[in-house]
Amino acid sequence: MEIKRVLTAISVASLMVVTAAGVQAADDVIYESGRTEAKDEFVDLSGWGYELFTRSTFEADVQFKDIDSGITLRSEDNTKGGTSIRAVDRNGTLTMAAYGGVEGNYIYYNAVDTETTYHITLIGTYGVTNGMIDMTVDTLDENGNVVESKKSYLILMNQMYASSGVGPEHIRVEANTVVDNVKVTVLKPDSLGFVSPPQTVAVGSTTEIKAKYYRDGEELDYDAPIEYSVTGDAVSISADGVITVAENAPEQNITVTAKNGDIKTEAQIKVVSGVIFTINTALFNEEGTALEAVSAVKNYFYNNNAVFVVTAYDENGTLQDCFVKNVPAKAISAGEDTEIILDYTLPENFNRDTWLIEIQAWGASEATTLPETKGEIAIRRFFEENGGAVEWIGEHSVVAGMINGKTAVLQIGNSNVFVNGESYTISTAPYVSEDWVTYVGSELVDLMR
Repeated sequence: MEIKRVLTAISVASLMVVTAAGVQAADDVIYESGRTEAKDEFVDLSGWGYELFTRSTFEADVQFKDIDSGITLRSEDNTKGGTSIRAVDRNGTLTMAAYGGVEGNYIYYNAVDTETTYHITLIGTYGVTNGMIDMTVDTLDENGNVVESKKSYLILMNQMYASSGVGPEHIRVEANTVVDNVKVTVLKPDSLGFVSPPQTVAVGSTTEIKAKYYRDGEELDYDAPIEYSVTGDAVSISADGVITVAENAPEQNITVTAKNGDIKTEAQIKVVSGVIFTINTALFNEEGTALEAVSAVKNYFYNNNAVFVVTAYDENGTLQDCFVKNVPAKAISAGEDTEIILDYTLPENFNRDTWLIEIQAWGASEATTLPETKGEIAIRRFFEENGGAVEWIGEHSVVAGMINGKTAVLQIGNSNVFVNGESYTISTAPYVSEDWVTYVGSELVDLMR
């Protein structure tokens, strides 16, 4: 029997979404216009020439001269009206309001003075279903200085949704309205980030990896292609982010890059072969105190139990904790990403910034009868001669063995050993002799019975 490792050396930080900042390009100003006065009827500004479905800023200086004056974002064919800012009569007071609230009602804002100029900024994305627009209104004095600023959030976009394929193309200046300093700006991202990148990919497999745009740490809808590339032997990636690992690919570390202009992000992924499970993502609770589950793919038909082993190392690389859970692999479909519940509570002194978590999945061992043993034992010989399996994990000087349906994790020089996740102290800690044989006290045999 062979212990089939899946994943090693995974830091807690690396399990989160990774973004890599680049040089932010200047935002695109796609439309500007000067003073326009609509008197008896509306005036449509020429607009920017296409329907916009990305995160953008619309801004203008506006004077509301009478009831129903204001501005409205319109579709190219004028059949759809988006966010509309109007002056309405509310209890005898001329009041600024945003159309598109609950059941089509106005969201009332503040009283309007017909001689005052208001700088209105709308920021949001028209390319998402049921999206919202945020609004800022700055009240200007006669010199154009801001004397008051108010913000309103989550204004509905009214009829302009991605599902209907309609976006804003121009601004309508309603009757009795004066506008100036009109500007439409498409916001550009400052970083790219992979969404839950896989930690491993298997030989002979295909895996999709996706990157998204971000701005100031928040996801940004931005209509521009992302260029994917990968470095590695017998590994390729398609234009839409599908990694293909050839059957003859060696075990290796590959680097996947997503790029647009000067911004890019990279993900380090390990190519593994002969593994039962490929673990893609670890799922922690919000408090970061428990590893609740892993997202894993069973790579081929396997009709026995699998053993998921989680080990925790402190900042010095000392093995501090171990968690083991048997999983009925035969109940999991091959080739499908499956959430496997672990419910492992991290040690109370776990340090998220400096400790390391490793996750492995092995084929389970079968029951067997172990011989009576006294004195020290050679670890590899003991496991292999009695029908078990053993593996040396060199990075942390750890020996992992399976026999008689149990799992043991030992660290050289550490008298604290773990059997099926339970901690035990033995009199003779594992050590490596001068002839490179690893020994441990025979108490381990009793623990494995």
